[in-house]
Amino acid sequence: MLWWESLETWKQLALSFPVFAVLTFLLNIGPFYQPIGRSVFYGLFEGGVLAGLLAVAARNESEGRKKDRR
Repeated sequence: MLWWESLETWKQLALSFPVFAVLTFLLNIGPFYQPIGRSVFYGLFEGGVLAGLLAVAARNESEGRKKDRR
C-alpha cells in the first residue's frame, strides 16, 4: 500500500483506469446484460470515476499518515 501511495497521481490513474474500465465493461456486459456499445461507454465512464476515486482516497490516506507522524 505504501508503494501505491508513493506513486504520483497520474501514475496511479494510468495504472488503475485500464483495470477498472475492463472490470466495469465485463460487469455491464455480463450480469447487467447491456449491449456491447453501451457496455463500452459505461466501462470507460465508470472506470474513470473509480480510478479518480481511488486516486483521491490514496492521496487522503497518504496525507493522513503524514499528519500522524508529526
